[in-house]
Amino acid sequence: MADFKVTDKQFTDAKQTFHLYQKKGTEEVATKDLDQLFKAMALHVDDDKLKDWADEMDDDAVGTIPWEKFKILFERKLKEDEEEKELKEAFRVLDNQKKGTIPVDDLRWILKSLGDDITEEEIDDMIAETDTDGSGTVDYEEFYALMMG
Repeated sequence: MADFKVTDKQFTDAKQTFHLYQKKGTEEVATKDLDQLFKAMALHVDDDKLKDWADEMDDDAVGTIPWEKFKILFERKLKEDEEEKELKEAFRVLDNQKKGTIPVDDLRWILKSLGDDITEEEIDDMIAETDTDGSGTVDYEEFYALMMG
């Protein structure tokens, strides 16, 4: 995920959509319109995250954000979607029996290969926290929680 870049075309398209939602006479959009703005670009952001992002970017608490701040959110959203796509692909590869789960032993091997400085005890703790139902396997939601922390 090192070299993720939003293309000029993606930014241009986003800016055009941003302009459709601008408040009359301003160069800003209302934070309450962020949900519609993202949806207009076929992007889904859950309500809690959207509220956090709006609060973070609307630092003067007037209920609007300019393009430069929306651009940060747009880039963040595309990056998150790309990371999730890569995570789903990794899960698909690891789910070699196509059961929708990864055996805990495979997960243990992955965790060992990711970091030399992780102890067996830390791996056991991570697996115990991840395999919350004690099934001996990890489904995608559990895997996501572990990898995205």
